[in-house]
Amino acid sequence: QLFVAIIGWLLTIVVAAAIAIFIVVNQSAAAVHFWPFPEALSLPLWMVATFPFVVGCLIGALVGVISGASTRRRAREAKRRVQQLQRQLAAAQRAEPEPSNPTVPAALPPAMSETAKAAQLAGPVR
Repeated sequence: QLFVAIIGWLLTIVVAAAIAIFIVVNQSAAAVHFWPFPEALSLPLWMVATFPFVVGCLIGALVGVISGASTRRRAREAKRRVQQLQRQLAAAQRAEPEPSNPTVPAALPPAMSETAKAAQLAGPVR
């Protein structure tokens, strides 16, 4: 588990360095035309390239939150139900204490061995 965490951090550092290098190298301006507006917008190239990525990440996060809402709701309901049942169990255990000296009935028949059972089922020997 520690190995996976270290690999994750190393990959994060490598990706962050690549993004930083991309931003530093691509400082030249790019003209961006948005359809309803007549004027072109002059933005740095790195911003033009990374803006769709950021928007895509935000939309993906929003879809994930929305799609997981029902699962989180069911988990909360199940947690509440478990807590309610635990409280009921604790109350029942407090209300009805176990007997301190349980008695064993004295009229239990003796246990039969497998051989005795087989002999009884076979009937009398001739």
